[in-house]
Amino acid sequence: MRQAWLLLMVVLVAPRLAAQTIVHPTPPLDSTRAALRDALLVLRDSLNTIDGAAARLQRDYRQASGASLLWRARAMHDACARSARTVQPTREAVLAASLSDPQRVKQRHELVGAMDRLQGVLTQCEVEFAAMSRPDQAETVRGYANDRAVRLQGALRKYEQTLQGFLGAMGIRVPPLGASPRPSNG
Repeated sequence: MRQAWLLLMVVLVAPRLAAQTIVHPTPPLDSTRAALRDALLVLRDSLNTIDGAAARLQRDYRQASGASLLWRARAMHDACARSARTVQPTREAVLAASLSDPQRVKQRHELVGAMDRLQGVLTQCEVEFAAMSRPDQAETVRGYANDRAVRLQGALRKYEQTLQGFLGAMGIRVPPLGASPRPSNG
């Protein structure tokens, strides 16, 4: 009888124990990958200011005053200008990383191409929103700025997809903005 109870306990408990997953902390990055991660995160964070400016631009634009729309257009211009200044140093950091793995080299090539396209989009954003920021352009902002912002955000999402591929190939794990890292239960 005792053996039957023991066998019953093993049968009931064993599947639960098998479902336990052990999560190991990610190993620390070497200095090259850490510097690369830091440069890429600076650019990513600067691009997030564009999303914030676009959200303000899109909010109640039909009822917003002309002065408010012009301020929002200037905010878009400023956000694009800040991000555009960040692309080149980030690009240089990516190119400076010594990579030998063919997959990493391929992903780097794709990322540099995406950065070049991003630079062009940001420059266009600067020019368009500088023109829309002039005092007599409030109705232009109301009519066209949201379309421009949506296109810009689409370009940002394409860049982010390429960035994720590069980070994955490099073994660099970056949690989404606002997510806190998991504590290690070492």
